[in-house]
Amino acid sequence: MNAKEAYLQGRKASTLLNQKFMKQAVILSSLLFFTFSLGLKAQSIVDGEKVQVGKRSEIKSAQKVASVVGVPAQDEWMTVLKKTAIYHTKGDSIDVMKMDKRPVKASASLGIGNENGGRAVTPTIGTGITGTTMNSYTPPDNTMAISNNGRLVAVDNEDISYFNETGTQTGVTTHTSFFSGLTTSSYLFDPRVLYDSEEDRFIYVLLHGTNYTNSKIFVCFSKTNDPENDGWDIYSLPGNPLNDQSWTDYPNIGVSGDELFITTNLFYSNNSFNQSVIYQIDKFDGYNGNSTVSYSVWDDVFDGNGAKAFTVVPASYGQQGSYGPNMYFTSSRPGGSTRIYLYEITDNMNGNPQLTADDILADYEVAADGNQLGSSSLMDVGDCRMQNAFYLNGIVHTVHAGDYLGTGYCGVFYYRIPVDNTSQTEEAVFGQSGFDYAYPSLASFGMNECDKSVMVGALRTGSTIYPQMRVMNCDQEMQWSSSTQIVSGASPISFIGSPERWGDYTAMQRKHSASSPEVWMGGCHTSSSNRYVTRLAEIKGDYVPAEGPGVDFYSNDSIGIPTYFVNFYDNSTNNPIAWEWTFEGGIPNVSTQQNPLVSYLDTGSFDVRLIAWNDDCFDSLTVEDMIQVVEFIPGDTDTVNLGGFIVYIVDGDTYQLFNGEIVPLGQEEIASINNRVFPNPLSSADMMYVQIELVEGKVLTGVIFDMQGREVKTLFTDYVKPGKHELGFNKLALASGQYFLQVKSDSEILINEKIIIQR
Repeated sequence: MNAKEAYLQGRKASTLLNQKFMKQAVILSSLLFFTFSLGLKAQSIVDGEKVQVGKRSEIKSAQKVASVVGVPAQDEWMTVLKKTAIYHTKGDSIDVMKMDKRPVKASASLGIGNENGGRAVTPTIGTGITGTTMNSYTPPDNTMAISNNGRLVAVDNEDISYFNETGTQTGVTTHTSFFSGLTTSSYLFDPRVLYDSEEDRFIYVLLHGTNYTNSKIFVCFSKTNDPENDGWDIYSLPGNPLNDQSWTDYPNIGVSGDELFITTNLFYSNNSFNQSVIYQIDKFDGYNGNSTVSYSVWDDVFDGNGAKAFTVVPASYGQQGSYGPNMYFTSSRPGGSTRIYLYEITDNMNGNPQLTADDILADYEVAADGNQLGSSSLMDVGDCRMQNAFYLNGIVHTVHAGDYLGTGYCGVFYYRIPVDNTSQTEEAVFGQSGFDYAYPSLASFGMNECDKSVMVGALRTGSTIYPQMRVMNCDQEMQWSSSTQIVSGASPISFIGSPERWGDYTAMQRKHSASSPEVWMGGCHTSSSNRYVTRLAEIKGDYVPAEGPGVDFYSNDSIGIPTYFVNFYDNSTNNPIAWEWTFEGGIPNVSTQQNPLVSYLDTGSFDVRLIAWNDDCFDSLTVEDMIQVVEFIPGDTDTVNLGGFIVYIVDGDTYQLFNGEIVPLGQEEIASINNRVFPNPLSSADMMYVQIELVEGKVLTGVIFDMQGREVKTLFTDYVKPGKHELGFNKLALASGQYFLQVKSDSEILINEKIIIQR
């Protein structure tokens, strides 16, 4: 597919984007669900055919619940509930698939793959930033964003941290401190953060609670491009939006020109999958700090083959700016399939939006869980859910993980989906037997919107290495580089037992203001103490940009009278292969010839526009008021077209109209147009932990009482999954004396521990 085809396939969104710029110029969570639980709807479609799906709620309002300025002080209680082991009460379909791949993986030949590299850019690692050591939570769930002025916001399941691009940490706070006063002592988990390059703001999302009674989505809009010092406005969206006793898990976020989109998976309290939903939100309500934000919710989001969608991923604009009012999304089947799916919301929520689905041929399966050096515990490589996506120049770029070439090892599946011709989707798979690459993310690595080059980051493990971070480039022609190590692991992970939670995602975002392509990745590796460490890394590489044609054109004349014939000539550089002219007021109005002849019947001033393509890219040029058509009746006048030149016969003599004046033919040169428009050390805390072991999941409440039975502090209230856990808090938050820590489920008291505080 050449550059023109890609452009034409994405014309709808690109046109909307260009119109916006022109206007400005003049002014897991659990995997406990089964494949059949996704549910089928009575519909089917032809490959590549878009169908309307979903239904949208009325426009609602979510309240602003707080503002945070600066880095909040550490919550003195420092409450944490961490898993120490996990119980699988029943094997779900994906776990069974993974187990079936273990023998395949064990017998696979090693070294099969594309780690030998191709013609693509070899990634180079610049600034590396070590973040939080995660002692209390697994999986890490790393995410990050970088602004045009080099501010980084990095978030994992424990903390939100601020850095500058030289690597200096300028602030850090735990989630419990950040949201102090807003929570009901429930889980805070699954963070997401992005930088809106068009509005120069950050958006930060965090989930609250794993039961329908307490499930919320906290949405934080930065007040400026410096949220560390200027703060955030925080809004609370319902985590049970359908009022059907389900709770929200695994968010993804993206922005269009006017709106924020949050997609989530809904689960019932027994952890069975309900459905995926899409929140469509007015982002300017949040940026303006209004008392409420307007939003609507899309549910019944079925994929192109009539099954419930799972993990729908928004595709924000891949370079500086945005597109809209439409928004694209991708999805895949977590257990593998012969299809991936493209969705589109066609308009802002105040317009007349529709949700469409389109299915795309693909072939992928889950991989076996990964090995790690120095431990028999496996690393959970996750499933095949879509992980990351962006939109650029008519193409949605997206990635997920899956079985690499039938070896049982985990690799990266990368797709380029032309939004208006999905049957032309391209795919490239990266991996190497002997290693597992999981939880991929990606970002544009070009300097113009035609350049399809991307950087893809992933976590890697294997029997000869500790869990680490890698990055690779996929170039314009879908050729892979070798992967480059970002940071190595220092020990095997030892947290909850086999398989160890690892992920559930990484983040990769572009620094749009860089003079040459630059992306940053947020992920994790292992410390020497068998725990995860967050890592932020600057990624560059030698870069040869896709070079489009330098569009230029001229005409044989610029002013005449009706009927006026004008020859136009392409003068573009860099070997254009296709052309599209637009002639305001002309006949024809549009031409794909290189050098067209155009007639004008009406008087007026008319623009001329040319778009030209070569194999790599395109360029365009518009000359305003290039053609002037005027009335000319000085007497008995006739016009004659001689080889494309208009001459005027006045009283038997031959003249040419030039710059508004009549001159004898041959006395002036033909005019030409040649214009270009252009860890916490916990302070001095004394942490106390109690062990909690559950054979089945329960809603637990942990409360501290004084000796008179009066409640001092509710530490925790939420649904807790089967397994071993530790509930911890800072004893120094209590005054000297004697207390009881009680953990109960309904009326059943599981723990009643006496606490003695001596100062």
